[in-house]
Amino acid sequence: MSTFRAWIAATRPKTLVAAVAPVALGAAVVVAYPGAGQPGVGSDPSFIFFLLSCLGFALCVQVACNFANDLGDSLRGADTAARVGPRRAVSAGDIAPDAMRRGIWIACVLALILGAPVASLSPWLLLAGLLAIACALAYTLGPFPLAYRGLGDVFVVGCFGVQATVLTAWALCADRIYDKGGENWVCHSLPMPWAAALLAGLGLGLLADNILVANNARDYETDLAVGKRTTVVRFGRGFARNLHGFNAVGGLACLGAVFGWAPLALLPWAIWQHLAFRRAARPADFLPFLGQAAVLMLLATILCVTATCLGWVPAGNLGSR
Repeated sequence: MSTFRAWIAATRPKTLVAAVAPVALGAAVVVAYPGAGQPGVGSDPSFIFFLLSCLGFALCVQVACNFANDLGDSLRGADTAARVGPRRAVSAGDIAPDAMRRGIWIACVLALILGAPVASLSPWLLLAGLLAIACALAYTLGPFPLAYRGLGDVFVVGCFGVQATVLTAWALCADRIYDKGGENWVCHSLPMPWAAALLAGLGLGLLADNILVANNARDYETDLAVGKRTTVVRFGRGFARNLHGFNAVGGLACLGAVFGWAPLALLPWAIWQHLAFRRAARPADFLPFLGQAAVLMLLATILCVTATCLGWVPAGNLGSR
């Protein structure tokens, strides 16, 4: 495999939806719940600028997390020849460990650069961004790797669901100054829809966790052999099957509570996915469900954004609009 192709594969492009979706959903929450007297906030140039800053930061953190996962699993012996699934760059010899370490640093530095406009809005946003980077690296690296302690599911729901969605909404609502039409500098702020952002982030995090559930169900035997104590290793594939169903239904229900009926239209397909997941037994049987979980997450986000843009979000949802 060429070096360029190896680096592209190591970014795990299919997982990048987990970075894009919460940013899009956070923006949708702000537009759907802007508070009184704030029409057309989504077309505000300041809104778009900071939204792009959030997106750039999230993508770079996701790539850094994927690089760290590739390196950490290789160093701990989790990516063996017995593993079923996509090729891993470090364990396969496509990228040297030192080169991967440099790649992690570059991704983190780019995240800080692209996220700098948002970090400048509040020291709390800067602290939250640094914490997000630290958690991404601590997933498989460091003295207490979260993925090896059964905390991977908590990490995904918390960081790639609640944290990313809420921080995006918070950044887009923060006080800031921008040039309106090249004429006047205007101070602009919005009320923060905390309840909607938290519930939407939780829903998206549950859907995102099914990517990890499918991954860990696939890797059960190899993770067990190297002492990687995922929730599937701790509680078995039966637990994974139940968690998969809870995440799918619970995630869509949370999104429905915020955005109305639109995301709930995916419920029949989510149930069909889950019934097929329950029939999976061998490691190879779980491979399709990683992509299916990512597609469900992406479609749910698209429907929530569409409902927001078309004004389908019910006026009484979560007590404001």
